[in-house]
Amino acid sequence: MLKKRVIPVLSFNGFALVKTKQFGNPRMVGNPMQAARVYNSRNVDELIFVDIFATKQHRKINLSVVKQVINECFMPVTIGGGIDSIKDIHDLLQIGADKVVIKTAAIHSPDFIKEAVKTFGSQCIVIAIDVDTTADKCKIFQNDIYALDFIKSVQDLGAGELFINDVMNDGLMNGFNMDFFKSISSETSLPIIACGGAGKPDHFPDLFLNKNITGVAAASIFHYTQYTPFDIKFAINKRGYPVRLFDQHLNEGVNL
Repeated sequence: MLKKRVIPVLSFNGFALVKTKQFGNPRMVGNPMQAARVYNSRNVDELIFVDIFATKQHRKINLSVVKQVINECFMPVTIGGGIDSIKDIHDLLQIGADKVVIKTAAIHSPDFIKEAVKTFGSQCIVIAIDVDTTADKCKIFQNDIYALDFIKSVQDLGAGELFINDVMNDGLMNGFNMDFFKSISSETSLPIIACGGAGKPDHFPDLFLNKNITGVAAASIFHYTQYTPFDIKFAINKRGYPVRLFDQHLNEGVNL
């Protein structure tokens, strides 16, 4: 069985890291290079770094900052923000990104996904889908598009992975919406990174009852609590799911 992944998310505003609640009111939480260094030392499985304002501000992600973040990491790094061309993807992969996250361009230019997959392979193309779970049948946040319809379309276009954010749970730390992720998982064969709502380690294991959920992403739990990625891995492993960690740490229950 593939090991389950614990993936911190770094949201960047062009200057510093920020954390939102329900995708609003971004609060500054630190320096991206320092955060990447800490997560690297704590043996996280992957890191997602996204410039959440690049598209809205009609600019490209700062490649110099991205390179500095990547240089701090010995784990796979996924980069997103303002990606809407083959050149954007090429530039990010060339400086060391392992995967890229595409969101807005996937909605407005679906052929771009097909072109990206043909050029670089599906293994490095991740589609971010921000879902409003309060909308009828769950729609993409601020769009009149049903999330399940969109997921089926990007799967048909060859995307390799889905990064699904539950917008209404973002930053609240009350736990994941298990019914939502169950319904999403049952409608696709693509691997899913689930995000939105984590506040303590016990919130994570039940997500893996859904076989397509192969990774869990979080931010607030790391910014605002004492819990570490190891605490989450320990909780997941205790429920019988394989994770990547050192056996002696698992046996000792050491916080890393």
